[in-house]
Amino acid sequence: MASIEMNGSHPHRDRRRAEQREYRLICVAAYPLFLAAMIVQRALALFGLVDAGPTPRRNVFSAARAATASCIPFAFR
Repeated sequence: MASIEMNGSHPHRDRRRAEQREYRLICVAAYPLFLAAMIVQRALALFGLVDAGPTPRRNVFSAARAATASCIPFAFR
């Protein structure tokens, strides 16, 4: 029980909770940026200014969520 502090908290658990809060905060901050980027990308593709690509079409909200979820974990390595 050497890892338990005198006040009964677990330092590993506290650090993990802090990292989870930080991850959620970064996701909440980054999501609007990815959403705006997806909207601009779709608008440019609609007008033929960029190639839409062979990827399956999702709605912009799902695409922004997927982009956020795929990029943010690299900040925690």
